[in-house]
Amino acid sequence: MRIWLLRRLLLCVPTLVGLSLVTFLLSRLAPGGPFSSLLDSHSQARVSPQEIEAMQHLLGLDRPLPAQYFEWLRRFATLDFGTTLGIAPEPVAAKVGAALQVTFWLQLASVTLMLGIGVPLGVWCAARAGTRREKATGTLLFLLHSAPLLLLGTLLMKLLCVGPLRLLPMIGLRSPDAPDHGLAGALDLVRHAVLPVACIALAGLPGIARYARAGMLDELARPFMVAAAARGIPEWRRLFVHALRGGILPIVALLGQIVPFLVVGSVTVEKLFSLPGMGQLAADAILARDYPTVMAVSVVVGVAAMAGFLLADVIQALLDRRVRVA
Repeated sequence: MRIWLLRRLLLCVPTLVGLSLVTFLLSRLAPGGPFSSLLDSHSQARVSPQEIEAMQHLLGLDRPLPAQYFEWLRRFATLDFGTTLGIAPEPVAAKVGAALQVTFWLQLASVTLMLGIGVPLGVWCAARAGTRREKATGTLLFLLHSAPLLLLGTLLMKLLCVGPLRLLPMIGLRSPDAPDHGLAGALDLVRHAVLPVACIALAGLPGIARYARAGMLDELARPFMVAAAARGIPEWRRLFVHALRGGILPIVALLGQIVPFLVVGSVTVEKLFSLPGMGQLAADAILARDYPTVMAVSVVVGVAAMAGFLLADVIQALLDRRVRVA
């Protein structure tokens, strides 16, 4: 088990280096630059090309790309992400840390809701496979899975934020007049988080339910499950005690794929609901050609994705010994 885990950890190193290299090249080779907007005639802070060259020289952006990348890699080894590029520079680590807190709690609540509803729903669909209710539920899940995340979020906003209901706030993380601490502040934060969490959870719910249904159907068809039914063991015990352990393996394998889905969902949902998370930060940094922030966000997201895959491998190995020798 230790050798298997060590091999998985060592594979993360070249993966992370490759991810940073691809991100570095894509950001540097894209048209424009961090100071291109300052050359615009409509910009209030318009500067001369000579001043732009001086700023690029000061930041080392005029050096060859290999030299820039190895300099970034050297600083990253000491967890130094540098400062943002722009009129008012600030530490990248502080910006990423603040955005990461918002995204972490948002995604944790979304995944908890996703699994809490999707797994029991998949078990129920497997136990009632072929019935009219199960087919109707499958059709609804298919329609939900086909709906784009942006459309789903817009419909939720239209239903709950405008019109006669107006039950929840539409955008932001806090109301302007809400306190930062105490019960009133916590309730205001929860009210703002309901729609983003529900939007991401509903988008991922069909996949969780489908994987849970497929895994449970495989387990229910095994001879020992047929024998358990013949002995008169109650259905709930057969489902949740005997079949769920093996039927949940596809869900465990899916855990590693949830992180990339959450990353894509964060960009859409955080832009739609104006939340100061990693998705919003990544979109703004890409548009502004803020290279240090783009690199820091890509590394953090890459580490989170690899941690998700590694966690899924570990849980799957603990549940199924055959994985450890693969």
